[in-house]
Amino acid sequence: MKAPRRREQQNTSIGGMIVSTQVSTERHMVRRNRGESRIKSVCVLLVCTLGLLAPGSAVAQGTPRTAAARPGAAAGSEQKSAGRFLTQLDGCLTSDGLMPKLTLFGSNKIYRLEAREMLLTEHPLTFANNINALVHVTGHLGPLADTYDPCNSPVFIVNTIDKLATACDAKASIGQLRKQLEKSRVIAASGRSTAPARIKPAVVVNMTGELLVFEPAVIEIRAGQTVTWTNSSSREVHTVTADPRQATNGQDVELPKGAQPFDSGYMKPGQTFQHTFRTPGTYRYVCTLHEVQHMIGTIIVKP
Repeated sequence: MKAPRRREQQNTSIGGMIVSTQVSTERHMVRRNRGESRIKSVCVLLVCTLGLLAPGSAVAQGTPRTAAARPGAAAGSEQKSAGRFLTQLDGCLTSDGLMPKLTLFGSNKIYRLEAREMLLTEHPLTFANNINALVHVTGHLGPLADTYDPCNSPVFIVNTIDKLATACDAKASIGQLRKQLEKSRVIAASGRSTAPARIKPAVVVNMTGELLVFEPAVIEIRAGQTVTWTNSSSREVHTVTADPRQATNGQDVELPKGAQPFDSGYMKPGQTFQHTFRTPGTYRYVCTLHEVQHMIGTIIVKP
């Protein structure tokens, strides 16, 4: 009878061991599941935290860049606009200071004028021919003010200058003067379109009292063309003389063989003189009153 009890006890013991082993295994699995749950919770928490922080940091970093880029883009567009779009000004042109000064008509607003690139090379007397005159100017504002001007006036880059009136105190309105300017342009354009193809319109040569030069000093035309000289000086008297007998130095005057000498006589400010050149060759002429100052012009007439 004792042996069965041992077996039962053994079986019980074995059964108890089995039960004990199962309980231990179940406890281990529960602990592992709890650990995995905690890890998953931590990962989810980290992902959520990063998800909340990442957009905020991206906005915080991206927004200043965008805000910083916008002023630059706006400034660039303004600079491009300033250089792209032409501005028109009307005013009195004077030579006060290092740069020519334009005082707007009917206003005290002042601009300092600067010629565009190559303007003075193409037309060296662009400003000199219009001093103390009422002018129409096209161009655009420069990037900087005139640092030499006590008032730091803005600088205006000049493309073209057209004279509206010989004096700044014109009685007509700017609108009327502009209409006259446009009308003269239309007439000149229509004259060019209707003129014979072989004969070009008259070429204008200006004479100034300030610099004592013909402008342009050298021109080239075709035989049959007419040249008009205009005394644009405010006070000086000039002549257009292609006659060696009247020149101070006869060698300053040159005429092609067969060409007749010509002389304008004394030309007061504002007066004009015309001559049609029919004989090809080179003509050199002078202003007899300022020949010693080398006021000499040349005209090359081609067949």
